Amino acid sequence: MPDSGVGSLVVFYNPGDVGVLNRAGRTIRTGAELERAAMNYAREPIPSMVLKSNGSALPSDRIAKLLEQWGIARRSRTTAFLNSDINLEKVGFSPDELGLNTAREHIATEISRACGIPAYFTDSPSGSSMTYSNAVTARQTLLDFSLIPICDAISQRLSMPDFTPSSQIIRHDFDVYLRGSAFERAQIYEILNRIGVMTADEIARKEDMAL
Repeated sequence: MPDSGVGSLVVFYNPGDVGVLNRAGRTIRTGAELERAAMNYAREPIPSMVLKSNGSALPSDRIAKLLEQWGIARRSRTTAFLNSDINLEKVGFSPDELGLNTAREHIATEISRACGIPAYFTDSPSGSSMTYSNAVTARQTLLDFSLIPICDAISQRLSMPDFTPSSQIIRHDFDVYLRGSAFERAQIYEILNRIGVMTADEIARKEDMAL
């Protein structure tokens, strides 16, 4: 690919030492396997089992029909009936026996750590609870410790002259993301108006209000 111009590649270099796939690739793959296991249990909501014939060997079409009817019946009712020719043997484990839910919660926490994101943003039970009163502080923390390095790498690269005219720069606007409550904004506007930084008209426009 050309170094610049049409057809060139705009590269955003990782601000850290290694990428998240190198740092937590095994954790992510484990999470994918746990999701696959959860999907399997959703399809078969009972432990893995074997239907064993006590009589003569059944032909393959008879076996397929028996398994199909068994699966349909289990999705519609929890009580099963077997005659003397068929035995049911359990060969697997339930999600509780495997600790599947606990493992998924652990993986969510580990992925949060690898990405530098507080655990409560991924609904991990190990993270502290999120309330309205600390939501703005939590957003600021997420920016300061997780997103700012990534945002800086993106804005600095897009501000280079091969992508943006030299008279312009690219910057992220976090005002909406960090927007506080109406009471908090009113307090800030009152201070800014009192010291002459913002007029009443400017405050109204900022709040999409018509005077």
